[in-house]
Amino acid sequence: MKNLTKATIAGALGVVMLAGGTTFALWSDSAGLGSSAVNSGTLALTETGTGAWTDLSDDSAITDISAFRIVPGDTIEYTAEFTVAASGKNLTATLDVSDPVAATGDAELLANTTVTQTFTDAAGEPVVDGDITSANNGDVIDVTVTVAFAEATGGTTAQGQALDLSALTVTLTQTTTTP
Repeated sequence: MKNLTKATIAGALGVVMLAGGTTFALWSDSAGLGSSAVNSGTLALTETGTGAWTDLSDDSAITDISAFRIVPGDTIEYTAEFTVAASGKNLTATLDVSDPVAATGDAELLANTTVTQTFTDAAGEPVVDGDITSANNGDVIDVTVTVAFAEATGGTTAQGQALDLSALTVTLTQTTTTP
């Protein structure tokens, strides 16, 4: 009887332990999302053709900008066309041109030079603040950079100095959209 009592207690303890460690499964099911692929958009800027420099002071072409000698009162202009690739539902971006005044060159010439930029679409309409969206995908944008040497620069100020225009770049940078 002693062994029977021990066996009964051990069996009852085993059932209690099994019941405590058991989980009960409830019904469940799952289904796929269907087409779950998502594709990323694009943002690119490609120069179309070759840009050109012009001396606006006498409306003449500048064939070699590195050989051009700017003097006070001169204004030169670079024009080029760029094709925009911009796709994506909420894509916004900004066109910009690096400013050679913030780049390199001799201090006096830099201080007496003003750089401006404009962007226009194929219809001749301004691209205000360089703002681009996916609606501009495939558009050709005219970029104009104007470099003016202040006419009031007198004496020997900025003579024989250099302004590194090779640092000019046109950029298209995504901006954040706020919901």
